[in-house]
Amino acid sequence: MNNSSSVWEFAMHTDSSVWSSRLAIGALCLLAGCPGTLADKELYEAALDGATGRADGSADAGPCGDVVARIFVPSCGGNGCHGATAPQQDLDLVSPGLASRVVGVTGKGCAVTLADPTDPEGSLIYQKLSPAPPCGSPMPLARPPLSRADAACVLAWIAAQ
Repeated sequence: MNNSSSVWEFAMHTDSSVWSSRLAIGALCLLAGCPGTLADKELYEAALDGATGRADGSADAGPCGDVVARIFVPSCGGNGCHGATAPQQDLDLVSPGLASRVVGVTGKGCAVTLADPTDPEGSLIYQKLSPAPPCGSPMPLARPPLSRADAACVLAWIAAQ
């Protein structure tokens, strides 16, 4: 009886350690998968419904439309800013292929990713729209700030890339 008792105790110990390991791994996965919270979830979700998910920035139906043409070109692409010719910080926000120039790319003069779809609120392009960006001046410079709705469209555009 002692032998079978010790065998079952070993089996039970192993079984509980397997479950403990699985529970710990599951908890770590859940914690690692939580990117945080959005400041204005409803506005973000409405914008995401209309933001383009295409890497070329082409137009898509919805309230945001073509974010590049509707927001970046008129608000960021002016002379001496982020247009195609001699853009500030070498950041052209108006030419075709914008996503390939900003997604996963670190900004010049500021060590923050320009556009990070896994953390859109942490992206420099979005943070520069706030009154207190992590570096430099708020954008657009010497122009009226974007509306909350347009800022949400930029956020949704980043997330959709």
